[in-house]
Amino acid sequence: MSNAEHDERRSAIIHAVWQVIAHSGMGAVSMRNVAAAADSSVGRVQYWFPSKDELLRASLEEMLSAAARIHSEATEDADDREALWRLVGHPIPLAESSRAGVSVFHQYVAAAFNHPALARMLAEAKEGEESATSLLLGRVNPGLEDPRAAARSLMAAADGLSMRVLIGGLSAAEAEQALRTELDRLTAPEKDSTTGTARGDHRRKSVAGSTKAPSGDWQGPP
Repeated sequence: MSNAEHDERRSAIIHAVWQVIAHSGMGAVSMRNVAAAADSSVGRVQYWFPSKDELLRASLEEMLSAAARIHSEATEDADDREALWRLVGHPIPLAESSRAGVSVFHQYVAAAFNHPALARMLAEAKEGEESATSLLLGRVNPGLEDPRAAARSLMAAADGLSMRVLIGGLSAAEAEQALRTELDRLTAPEKDSTTGTARGDHRRKSVAGSTKAPSGDWQGPP
């Protein structure tokens, strides 16, 4: 079997895990259900992933890796402001097509309460996201007193807003506007007390105003 065939078969099984979670919930993940979704056999699934735990770990790892790749590609030519908005805004499912992916991610989060390996993977991913957000905040607003604390607050807000959209308590547009408002507050340059004008570039545009948030696909399965 060539490397390409190896990757293709493994990827098909991982995508099948996401399909099962999206359609039936995390509790429905089993060798039999994943094999059916992948149009494969239980034996073939077990060849690649000997246990359900292996299936969950590998599928979450691929989701997180895909998220990083998509974000990197989407912001390759972006300035710091655009990269920051894409980073903090990605959890909100603005498009209907992205709801499934974001929902699947939240189900991994819920499963992590009783699955230490998943919890470690998610914690490491969030730590990396927090560091990147903090760095970008510091670049966009050099006068920000505590970029790390601000990054943590923004990420918590985005996660909470995303959950409210998923359960139907808030529209995606309302969630987006709430996060844009908070992001603009944190990135607004300080005013010089003697002149009343913003220090640095007083022509600074809204961080969120010139770019759309990503669809949410980078946080979930394609």
